[in-house]
Amino acid sequence: MKSINILSVAQANSKLPDELLKTYLSASGIKMKKKELEDLTKLVRKLSSKNKDAPALYDTFFIGYKIPQISREFDLLRFGKNYIVNIELKQESTEEKIKEQLIRNEYYLSFLDQNTIHLTYVSKSNKLFRLDNDEELIEISFSDFARILKNQKTQDILNIDSQFNPSNYLVSPFNSTTKFLSGNYFLTNHQEHIKDIIVTQIENEETTFIKISAKAGTGKTLLTYDVAKFYHNQNSKKVLIIHCGKLNRGHEVLRDEHRWNIIPIKDYKKKDYSKYDVVIIDECQRIQTFQLEDILKEIKKNSSNCIFSLDPKQCLRGVEISRNINELLENSVSPINFTLTEKIRTNKEISYFIKGIFDKNYNNRKANFNNIEITYFCETDSALNHIQLLKSLDWKIINLTESTRDVLPYDVLTIPGEDNAHEVIGQEFDKVVVIVDKHFYYQENGMLSTKGYKKRPYYHPTKMLFQIMTRTQRKLNFIIIGNNEILSRAIKITDQY
Repeated sequence: MKSINILSVAQANSKLPDELLKTYLSASGIKMKKKELEDLTKLVRKLSSKNKDAPALYDTFFIGYKIPQISREFDLLRFGKNYIVNIELKQESTEEKIKEQLIRNEYYLSFLDQNTIHLTYVSKSNKLFRLDNDEELIEISFSDFARILKNQKTQDILNIDSQFNPSNYLVSPFNSTTKFLSGNYFLTNHQEHIKDIIVTQIENEETTFIKISAKAGTGKTLLTYDVAKFYHNQNSKKVLIIHCGKLNRGHEVLRDEHRWNIIPIKDYKKKDYSKYDVVIIDECQRIQTFQLEDILKEIKKNSSNCIFSLDPKQCLRGVEISRNINELLENSVSPINFTLTEKIRTNKEISYFIKGIFDKNYNNRKANFNNIEITYFCETDSALNHIQLLKSLDWKIINLTESTRDVLPYDVLTIPGEDNAHEVIGQEFDKVVVIVDKHFYYQENGMLSTKGYKKRPYYHPTKMLFQIMTRTQRKLNFIIIGNNEILSRAIKITDQY
Protein backbone atom coordinates (compact mmCIF):
# COMPACT_ATOMS: atom_id res chain seq x y z
CA MET A 1 0.00 0.00 0.00
CA LYS A 2 1.15 3.54 -0.82
CA SER A 3 0.37 6.78 0.98
CA ILE A 4 -1.75 9.29 -0.91
CA ASN A 5 -2.97 12.91 -0.84
CA ILE A 6 -6.53 12.99 0.53
CA LEU A 7 -7.35 16.25 -1.28
CA SER A 8 -6.50 14.42 -4.51
CA VAL A 9 -8.75 11.52 -3.49
CA ALA A 10 -11.64 13.88 -2.66
CA GLN A 11 -11.35 15.67 -6.00
CA ALA A 12 -11.03 12.38 -7.87
CA ASN A 13 -14.18 11.13 -6.14
CA SER A 14 -16.06 14.23 -7.25
CA LYS A 15 -14.91 14.30 -10.87
CA LEU A 16 -13.74 10.90 -12.12
CA PRO A 17 -16.05 8.24 -13.56
CA ASP A 18 -16.44 5.22 -11.27
CA GLU A 19 -14.18 2.83 -13.19
CA LEU A 20 -11.33 5.33 -13.52
CA LEU A 21 -11.71 6.29 -9.85
CA LYS A 22 -11.45 2.63 -8.86
CA THR A 23 -8.32 2.21 -10.99
CA TYR A 24 -6.75 5.36 -9.53
CA LEU A 25 -7.32 4.21 -5.95
CA SER A 26 -6.19 0.65 -6.70
CA ALA A 27 -2.81 2.00 -7.85
CA SER A 28 -2.20 2.93 -4.19
CA GLY A 29 -3.71 -0.29 -2.83
CA ILE A 30 -6.91 1.44 -1.69
CA LYS A 31 -10.27 -0.31 -1.57
CA MET A 32 -12.96 2.03 -0.31
CA LYS A 33 -16.75 1.88 -0.38
CA LYS A 34 -18.57 4.75 -2.05
CA LYS A 35 -20.18 5.96 1.17
CA GLU A 36 -16.75 6.01 2.87
CA LEU A 37 -15.39 8.06 -0.03
CA GLU A 38 -18.27 10.49 0.40
CA ASP A 39 -17.49 10.82 4.14
CA LEU A 40 -13.82 11.48 3.33
CA THR A 41 -14.74 14.00 0.63
CA LYS A 42 -16.99 15.90 3.04
CA LEU A 43 -14.22 15.98 5.66
CA VAL A 44 -11.67 17.27 3.15
CA ARG A 45 -14.04 19.94 1.82
CA LYS A 46 -14.66 21.21 5.34
CA LEU A 47 -10.94 21.23 6.08
CA SER A 48 -9.95 22.87 2.79
CA SER A 49 -12.57 25.60 2.99
CA LYS A 50 -10.37 27.47 5.46
CA ASN A 51 -6.99 25.91 4.62
CA LYS A 52 -6.62 26.28 0.86
CA ASP A 53 -2.98 27.35 1.04
CA ALA A 54 -1.77 24.53 3.30
CA PRO A 55 -0.98 21.58 0.98
CA ALA A 56 0.94 19.71 3.71
CA LEU A 57 -2.36 19.07 5.57
CA TYR A 58 -3.48 16.53 2.99
CA ASP A 59 -0.40 14.56 2.08
CA THR A 60 1.04 11.11 3.05
CA PHE A 61 -2.16 9.47 4.33
CA PHE A 62 -2.73 5.73 4.27
CA ILE A 63 -6.37 4.94 3.52
CA GLY A 64 -8.02 1.71 4.71
CA TYR A 65 -4.81 0.10 5.96
CA LYS A 66 -5.15 -3.36 7.54
CA ILE A 67 -2.58 -4.88 9.91
CA PRO A 68 -1.36 -8.15 8.32
CA GLN A 69 -2.87 -11.39 9.70
CA ILE A 70 -5.37 -9.77 12.05
CA SER A 71 -7.06 -7.53 9.45
CA ARG A 72 -7.51 -4.62 11.87
CA GLU A 73 -8.46 -1.72 9.60
CA PHE A 74 -7.82 2.01 10.04
CA ASP A 75 -9.71 4.47 7.82
CA LEU A 76 -6.93 7.08 7.78
CA LEU A 77 -3.40 6.85 9.18
CA ARG A 78 -0.59 9.37 8.91
CA PHE A 79 2.85 8.87 10.44
CA GLY A 80 4.94 11.65 11.93
CA LYS A 81 8.20 12.04 13.83
CA ASN A 82 6.36 13.62 16.76
CA TYR A 83 3.05 11.71 16.65
CA ILE A 84 0.75 9.54 14.55
CA VAL A 85 -2.72 10.66 13.47
CA ASN A 86 -5.55 8.11 13.20
CA ILE A 87 -8.90 9.27 11.80
CA GLU A 88 -12.01 7.11 11.59
CA LEU A 89 -14.86 8.04 9.23
CA LYS A 90 -18.51 7.54 10.18
CA GLN A 91 -21.70 8.57 8.46
CA GLU A 92 -23.41 8.41 11.84
CA SER A 93 -22.67 6.73 15.16
CA THR A 94 -23.15 7.01 18.91
CA GLU A 95 -20.48 8.50 21.12
CA GLU A 96 -20.27 5.19 22.99
CA LYS A 97 -19.43 3.26 19.80
CA ILE A 98 -16.97 5.94 18.67
CA LYS A 99 -15.16 5.80 22.00
CA GLU A 100 -15.06 2.00 21.96
CA GLN A 101 -13.51 1.92 18.47
CA LEU A 102 -10.90 4.56 19.27
CA ILE A 103 -9.85 2.75 22.46
CA ARG A 104 -9.36 -0.40 20.38
CA ASN A 105 -7.30 1.55 17.86
CA GLU A 106 -5.27 2.96 20.72
CA TYR A 107 -4.40 -0.59 21.78
CA TYR A 108 -3.36 -1.70 18.29
CA LEU A 109 -1.27 1.40 17.62
CA SER A 110 0.34 1.43 21.08
CA PHE A 111 2.87 -1.19 19.89
CA LEU A 112 4.41 1.44 17.59
CA ASP A 113 5.68 3.05 20.79
CA GLN A 114 4.78 6.57 19.67
CA ASN A 115 2.22 9.16 20.70
CA THR A 116 -0.97 8.83 18.67
CA ILE A 117 -3.91 11.21 18.24
CA HIS A 118 -7.18 9.32 17.69
CA LEU A 119 -10.03 11.12 15.92
CA THR A 120 -13.43 10.32 14.44
CA TYR A 121 -15.32 12.39 11.88
CA VAL A 122 -19.12 11.96 11.74
CA SER A 123 -20.32 13.25 8.38
CA LYS A 124 -24.05 13.46 9.09
CA SER A 125 -23.57 15.79 12.06
CA ASN A 126 -20.35 17.26 10.63
CA LYS A 127 -18.60 16.81 13.99
CA LEU A 128 -15.09 15.79 15.01
CA PHE A 129 -14.28 13.83 18.16
CA ARG A 130 -10.97 13.11 19.86
CA LEU A 131 -10.00 10.50 22.44
CA ASP A 132 -8.21 12.36 25.24
CA ASN A 133 -5.43 11.09 27.52
CA ASP A 134 -8.02 9.79 30.02
CA GLU A 135 -9.73 7.79 27.26
CA GLU A 136 -12.70 10.14 27.30
CA LEU A 137 -14.36 11.41 24.12
CA ILE A 138 -14.30 15.15 23.50
CA GLU A 139 -15.60 17.20 20.57
CA ILE A 140 -13.01 19.38 18.83
CA SER A 141 -13.25 22.16 16.26
CA PHE A 142 -12.01 21.98 12.69
CA SER A 143 -9.46 24.64 13.63
CA ASP A 144 -8.09 22.25 16.26
CA PHE A 145 -8.07 19.50 13.64
CA ALA A 146 -6.13 21.66 11.18
CA ARG A 147 -3.66 22.57 13.93
CA ILE A 148 -3.05 18.87 14.68
CA LEU A 149 -2.24 18.20 11.02
CA LYS A 150 -0.11 21.36 10.66
CA ASN A 151 2.00 20.56 13.71
CA GLN A 152 2.67 16.97 12.68
CA LYS A 153 6.20 16.43 11.33
CA THR A 154 5.15 13.95 8.68
CA GLN A 155 7.12 10.87 7.67
CA ASP A 156 6.91 9.20 4.29
CA ILE A 157 6.69 5.47 5.10
CA LEU A 158 7.65 3.31 2.11
CA ASN A 159 6.51 -0.01 3.58
CA ILE A 160 3.75 0.41 6.15
CA ASP A 161 3.65 -3.35 6.90
CA SER A 162 7.18 -3.07 8.31
CA GLN A 163 5.84 -0.84 11.10
CA PHE A 164 3.67 -3.63 12.51
CA ASN A 165 4.55 -7.00 14.04
CA PRO A 166 1.39 -9.16 13.99
CA SER A 167 2.82 -11.33 16.80
CA ASN A 168 2.19 -8.43 19.20
CA TYR A 169 -1.54 -8.88 18.80
CA LEU A 170 -1.84 -12.66 18.68
CA VAL A 171 -2.58 -13.52 22.29
CA SER A 172 -2.84 -17.19 23.24
CA PRO A 173 -4.40 -18.50 26.46
CA PHE A 174 -1.49 -20.97 26.64
CA ASN A 175 1.61 -19.17 25.33
CA SER A 176 0.80 -15.68 26.63
CA THR A 177 -1.35 -16.61 29.60
CA THR A 178 -0.64 -13.41 31.59
CA LYS A 179 -1.74 -11.22 28.67
CA PHE A 180 -4.81 -13.38 28.19
CA LEU A 181 -5.87 -13.18 31.84
CA SER A 182 -5.20 -9.41 31.93
CA GLY A 183 -7.43 -8.89 28.92
CA ASN A 184 -4.64 -7.41 26.79
CA TYR A 185 -6.32 -8.43 23.55
CA PHE A 186 -9.48 -7.88 21.56
CA LEU A 187 -11.77 -10.35 19.86
CA THR A 188 -12.74 -9.66 16.27
CA ASN A 189 -16.26 -8.33 15.66
CA HIS A 190 -17.27 -11.81 14.48
CA GLN A 191 -15.87 -13.44 17.61
CA GLU A 192 -17.62 -10.86 19.82
CA HIS A 193 -20.89 -11.53 18.02
CA ILE A 194 -20.56 -15.29 18.58
CA LYS A 195 -19.64 -14.79 22.23
CA ASP A 196 -22.71 -12.58 22.82
CA ILE A 197 -25.02 -15.23 21.35
CA ILE A 198 -23.37 -18.01 23.38
CA VAL A 199 -23.74 -16.07 26.63
CA THR A 200 -27.38 -15.24 25.82
CA GLN A 201 -28.20 -18.86 24.97
CA ILE A 202 -26.58 -20.23 28.12
CA GLU A 203 -28.57 -17.79 30.25
CA ASN A 204 -31.69 -19.70 29.21
CA GLU A 205 -32.75 -22.38 31.66
CA GLU A 206 -32.87 -25.13 29.06
CA THR A 207 -29.86 -27.26 28.15
CA THR A 208 -27.93 -25.67 25.27
CA PHE A 209 -25.45 -27.37 22.97
CA ILE A 210 -23.11 -25.09 21.01
CA LYS A 211 -20.50 -26.06 18.43
CA ILE A 212 -17.63 -23.78 17.40
CA SER A 213 -15.86 -25.21 14.38
CA ALA A 214 -12.91 -23.59 12.65
CA LYS A 215 -9.71 -24.10 10.73
CA ALA A 216 -6.28 -23.47 12.23
CA GLY A 217 -5.47 -19.81 12.78
CA THR A 218 -9.01 -18.46 13.00
CA GLY A 219 -9.05 -17.78 16.76
CA LYS A 220 -11.16 -20.75 17.87
CA THR A 221 -9.13 -21.42 21.03
CA LEU A 222 -9.03 -17.75 22.06
CA LEU A 223 -12.80 -17.40 21.65
CA THR A 224 -13.50 -20.66 23.52
CA TYR A 225 -11.29 -19.74 26.48
CA ASP A 226 -12.52 -16.14 26.46
CA VAL A 227 -16.05 -17.46 27.06
CA ALA A 228 -14.70 -19.61 29.91
CA LYS A 229 -12.87 -16.58 31.34
CA PHE A 230 -16.06 -14.53 31.20
CA TYR A 231 -17.86 -16.98 33.47
CA HIS A 232 -14.81 -17.50 35.68
CA ASN A 233 -14.45 -13.74 36.30
CA GLN A 234 -18.20 -13.22 36.75
CA ASN A 235 -18.37 -16.22 39.07
CA SER A 236 -21.86 -16.69 37.66
CA LYS A 237 -21.48 -20.15 36.10
CA LYS A 238 -19.33 -23.07 37.14
CA VAL A 239 -17.29 -24.16 34.10
CA LEU A 240 -15.44 -27.40 33.41
CA ILE A 241 -13.00 -27.56 30.48
CA ILE A 242 -12.19 -30.99 29.10
CA HIS A 243 -9.17 -30.90 26.81
CA CYS A 244 -9.00 -33.81 24.37
CA GLY A 245 -5.28 -34.34 24.69
CA LYS A 246 -2.41 -33.79 27.09
CA LEU A 247 -2.53 -30.59 29.13
CA ASN A 248 0.13 -28.03 28.20
CA ARG A 249 1.94 -25.58 30.46
CA GLY A 250 -0.70 -22.89 29.86
CA HIS A 251 -3.45 -25.26 30.96
CA GLU A 252 -1.50 -26.04 34.12
CA VAL A 253 -1.03 -22.33 34.92
CA LEU A 254 -4.77 -21.68 34.51
CA ARG A 255 -5.59 -24.72 36.65
CA ASP A 256 -2.97 -24.52 39.40
CA GLU A 257 -2.44 -20.75 39.77
CA HIS A 258 -5.88 -19.41 38.85
CA ARG A 259 -8.21 -22.24 39.91
CA TRP A 260 -9.71 -22.99 36.54
CA ASN A 261 -11.38 -26.39 36.30
CA ILE A 262 -9.42 -28.02 33.48
CA ILE A 263 -8.86 -31.74 32.98
CA PRO A 264 -7.43 -33.94 30.23
CA ILE A 265 -9.96 -36.21 28.53
CA LYS A 266 -8.49 -39.29 30.22
CA ASP A 267 -9.82 -37.99 33.58
CA TYR A 268 -13.37 -37.26 32.41
CA LYS A 269 -14.92 -39.97 34.61
CA LYS A 270 -13.42 -38.50 37.78
CA LYS A 271 -15.69 -35.44 37.75
CA ASP A 272 -19.12 -34.90 39.28
CA TYR A 273 -20.94 -33.17 36.39
CA SER A 274 -23.81 -32.02 38.62
CA LYS A 275 -21.46 -29.32 39.95
CA TYR A 276 -21.02 -27.60 36.58
CA ASP A 277 -23.28 -25.28 34.61
CA VAL A 278 -21.13 -25.27 31.47
CA VAL A 279 -18.91 -28.05 30.10
CA ILE A 280 -16.46 -27.09 27.36
CA ILE A 281 -14.95 -29.90 25.28
CA ASP A 282 -11.85 -28.46 23.62
CA GLU A 283 -10.29 -30.09 20.51
CA CYS A 284 -13.42 -32.22 20.40
CA GLN A 285 -12.49 -33.74 17.02
CA ARG A 286 -10.11 -36.06 18.92
CA ILE A 287 -12.59 -37.43 21.48
CA GLN A 288 -13.52 -41.11 21.38
CA THR A 289 -17.17 -41.95 20.68
CA PHE A 290 -17.83 -43.69 24.03
CA GLN A 291 -16.27 -40.74 25.91
CA LEU A 292 -18.53 -38.28 24.11
CA GLU A 293 -21.60 -40.42 24.73
CA ASP A 294 -20.79 -40.66 28.46
CA ILE A 295 -20.33 -36.89 28.79
CA LEU A 296 -23.49 -36.06 26.84
CA LYS A 297 -25.47 -38.41 29.07
CA GLU A 298 -24.21 -36.54 32.17
CA ILE A 299 -24.95 -33.12 30.65
CA LYS A 300 -28.51 -34.08 29.76
CA LYS A 301 -29.08 -35.67 33.16
CA ASN A 302 -27.94 -32.49 34.94
CA SER A 303 -29.55 -30.01 32.52
CA SER A 304 -26.22 -28.25 32.06
CA ASN A 305 -24.79 -26.66 28.89
CA CYS A 306 -22.04 -27.81 26.57
CA ILE A 307 -19.71 -26.04 24.13
CA PHE A 308 -17.87 -28.18 21.59
CA SER A 309 -14.77 -26.56 20.11
CA LEU A 310 -13.19 -28.39 17.20
CA ASP A 311 -11.22 -28.33 13.97
CA PRO A 312 -12.14 -31.41 11.90
CA LYS A 313 -8.86 -31.14 9.97
CA GLN A 314 -6.70 -31.43 13.08
CA CYS A 315 -7.13 -35.18 13.53
CA LEU A 316 -3.82 -36.98 14.10
CA ARG A 317 -4.93 -40.59 13.60
CA GLY A 318 -6.90 -42.32 10.87
CA VAL A 319 -9.38 -43.61 13.44
CA GLU A 320 -10.06 -40.04 14.59
CA ILE A 321 -10.99 -39.11 11.02
CA SER A 322 -13.25 -42.16 10.61
CA ARG A 323 -15.15 -41.37 13.83
CA ASN A 324 -16.36 -38.12 12.23
CA ILE A 325 -17.20 -36.47 15.55
CA ASN A 326 -18.51 -33.41 13.71
CA GLU A 327 -21.28 -35.43 12.08
CA LEU A 328 -21.92 -37.40 15.27
CA LEU A 329 -22.60 -34.16 17.15
CA GLU A 330 -25.03 -32.99 14.49
CA ASN A 331 -26.97 -36.25 14.65
CA SER A 332 -26.99 -36.63 18.43
CA VAL A 333 -27.62 -33.14 19.87
CA SER A 334 -28.24 -30.77 16.89
CA PRO A 335 -26.05 -28.02 18.36
CA ILE A 336 -26.20 -24.31 17.55
CA ASN A 337 -23.41 -23.97 15.00
CA PHE A 338 -20.81 -21.23 14.69
CA THR A 339 -17.99 -21.26 12.17
CA LEU A 340 -14.88 -19.09 12.22
CA THR A 341 -13.40 -18.61 8.76
CA GLU A 342 -11.29 -15.45 8.85
CA LYS A 343 -7.66 -16.24 9.63
CA ILE A 344 -6.35 -13.98 12.39
CA ARG A 345 -3.26 -15.91 13.41
CA THR A 346 -1.67 -17.49 10.37
CA ASN A 347 0.26 -15.12 8.19
CA LYS A 348 -0.83 -15.32 4.55
CA GLU A 349 2.51 -16.43 3.17
CA ILE A 350 2.69 -19.25 5.76
CA SER A 351 -0.86 -20.28 4.88
CA TYR A 352 -0.12 -20.30 1.13
CA PHE A 353 3.08 -22.27 1.68
CA ILE A 354 1.31 -24.90 3.81
CA LYS A 355 -1.43 -25.32 1.21
CA GLY A 356 1.19 -25.64 -1.52
CA ILE A 357 3.19 -28.27 0.37
CA PHE A 358 0.17 -30.45 1.10
CA ASP A 359 -1.43 -30.06 -2.32
CA LYS A 360 0.81 -30.03 -5.39
CA ASN A 361 -2.07 -28.67 -7.47
CA TYR A 362 -2.33 -25.49 -5.38
CA ASN A 363 -0.52 -22.44 -6.70
CA ASN A 364 -0.39 -18.87 -5.45
CA ARG A 365 1.99 -16.26 -6.78
CA LYS A 366 0.65 -13.31 -4.79
CA ALA A 367 2.57 -13.89 -1.56
CA ASN A 368 5.97 -12.64 -0.49
CA PHE A 369 7.74 -15.60 1.11
CA ASN A 370 10.43 -13.70 3.04
CA ASN A 371 9.47 -15.40 6.31
CA ILE A 372 10.01 -18.92 5.02
CA GLU A 373 13.46 -20.47 5.07
CA ILE A 374 14.14 -23.64 3.08
CA THR A 375 17.22 -25.63 4.08
CA TYR A 376 18.35 -28.91 2.48
CA PHE A 377 20.64 -31.59 3.96
CA CYS A 378 21.50 -35.01 2.62
CA GLU A 379 22.79 -36.22 5.99
CA THR A 380 20.62 -36.55 9.09
CA ASP A 381 23.44 -35.65 11.48
CA SER A 382 24.05 -32.36 9.68
CA ALA A 383 20.37 -31.53 9.86
CA LEU A 384 20.21 -32.32 13.59
CA ASN A 385 23.25 -30.13 14.29
CA HIS A 386 21.59 -27.29 12.40
CA ILE A 387 18.37 -27.77 14.36
CA GLN A 388 20.31 -27.49 17.64
CA LEU A 389 21.68 -24.17 16.39
CA LEU A 390 18.15 -22.97 15.58
CA LYS A 391 17.04 -24.04 19.05
CA SER A 392 19.72 -21.79 20.57
CA LEU A 393 18.29 -18.94 18.46
CA ASP A 394 14.82 -19.35 20.01
CA TRP A 395 13.19 -21.33 17.21
CA LYS A 396 10.45 -23.70 18.39
CA ILE A 397 11.21 -27.36 17.66
CA ILE A 398 8.18 -29.67 17.49
CA ASN A 399 8.72 -33.41 17.13
CA LEU A 400 6.50 -35.89 15.37
CA THR A 401 4.91 -37.89 18.20
CA GLU A 402 6.75 -41.15 18.83
CA SER A 403 4.80 -44.38 18.85
CA THR A 404 4.65 -46.35 22.08
CA ARG A 405 4.27 -49.55 20.06
CA ASP A 406 6.82 -49.44 17.24
CA VAL A 407 10.13 -47.92 16.25
CA LEU A 408 9.50 -45.60 13.28
CA PRO A 409 11.89 -43.94 10.79
CA TYR A 410 11.18 -40.44 12.09
CA ASP A 411 12.23 -41.40 15.65
CA VAL A 412 15.86 -40.59 14.75
CA LEU A 413 14.77 -36.97 14.16
CA THR A 414 13.35 -36.54 17.66
CA ILE A 415 14.96 -33.69 19.59
CA PRO A 416 15.05 -34.63 23.31
CA GLY A 417 13.18 -32.31 25.66
CA GLU A 418 11.05 -30.71 22.92
CA ASP A 419 7.26 -30.86 22.61
CA ASN A 420 5.62 -33.22 20.15
CA ALA A 421 2.69 -32.64 17.79
CA HIS A 422 0.15 -33.73 20.42
CA GLU A 423 1.56 -31.46 23.12
CA VAL A 424 1.21 -28.25 21.08
CA ILE A 425 -2.45 -28.63 20.08
CA GLY A 426 -4.13 -25.22 20.37
CA GLN A 427 -0.82 -23.37 20.78
CA GLU A 428 1.13 -21.11 18.43
CA PHE A 429 4.73 -19.94 18.26
CA ASP A 430 6.56 -17.06 16.61
CA LYS A 431 9.22 -19.16 14.84
CA VAL A 432 8.72 -22.86 14.08
CA VAL A 433 11.08 -25.52 12.68
CA VAL A 434 9.62 -28.28 10.48
CA ILE A 435 11.52 -31.41 9.41
CA VAL A 436 10.63 -33.41 6.30
CA ASP A 437 12.54 -36.62 5.56
CA LYS A 438 12.68 -38.97 2.56
CA HIS A 439 9.46 -40.79 3.50
CA PHE A 440 7.21 -37.94 2.36
CA TYR A 441 6.07 -37.93 -1.27
CA TYR A 442 3.26 -36.81 -3.58
CA GLN A 443 0.55 -39.24 -4.64
CA GLU A 444 -0.77 -39.28 -8.20
CA ASN A 445 -3.56 -36.89 -7.18
CA GLY A 446 -0.94 -34.38 -5.98
CA MET A 447 -1.63 -34.76 -2.25
CA LEU A 448 1.22 -35.17 0.24
CA SER A 449 1.56 -38.58 1.89
CA THR A 450 4.20 -40.94 3.31
CA LYS A 451 5.75 -44.21 2.15
CA GLY A 452 8.41 -46.72 3.18
CA TYR A 453 7.04 -47.59 6.63
CA LYS A 454 7.15 -51.29 7.55
CA LYS A 455 3.99 -50.87 9.62
CA ARG A 456 1.19 -48.35 9.35
CA PRO A 457 2.04 -45.65 11.94
CA TYR A 458 -0.33 -45.29 14.89
CA TYR A 459 -0.24 -41.50 14.40
CA HIS A 460 -0.44 -40.26 10.82
CA PRO A 461 2.87 -38.44 9.95
CA THR A 462 1.21 -36.22 7.34
CA LYS A 463 -1.50 -35.12 9.78
CA MET A 464 1.13 -34.44 12.44
CA LEU A 465 3.19 -32.43 9.95
CA PHE A 466 0.10 -30.30 9.24
CA GLN A 467 -0.45 -29.83 12.98
CA ILE A 468 3.16 -28.67 13.42
CA MET A 469 3.21 -26.30 10.45
CA THR A 470 -0.06 -24.63 11.44
CA ARG A 471 1.40 -23.69 14.84
CA THR A 472 3.45 -20.99 13.09
CA GLN A 473 2.68 -17.33 13.70
CA ARG A 474 5.42 -15.50 11.80
CA LYS A 475 8.43 -17.51 10.56
CA LEU A 476 8.81 -21.06 9.30
CA ASN A 477 12.10 -22.94 8.87
CA PHE A 478 11.43 -25.82 6.46
CA ILE A 479 14.24 -28.39 6.75
CA ILE A 480 14.39 -31.13 4.12
CA ILE A 481 16.54 -34.25 4.55
CA GLY A 482 17.36 -36.21 1.39
CA ASN A 483 14.07 -35.54 -0.38
CA ASN A 484 14.52 -34.00 -3.82
CA GLU A 485 10.80 -34.12 -4.66
CA ILE A 486 9.76 -32.04 -1.64
CA LEU A 487 12.71 -29.67 -2.14
CA SER A 488 11.66 -29.03 -5.75
CA ARG A 489 8.09 -28.38 -4.66
CA ALA A 490 9.11 -26.01 -1.85
CA ILE A 491 11.33 -24.03 -4.22
CA LYS A 492 8.56 -23.83 -6.82
CA ILE A 493 6.07 -22.49 -4.26
CA THR A 494 8.40 -19.73 -3.12
CA ASP A 495 10.00 -19.10 -6.54
CA GLN A 496 13.45 -19.33 -4.98
CA TYR A 497 15.38 -20.19 -8.13
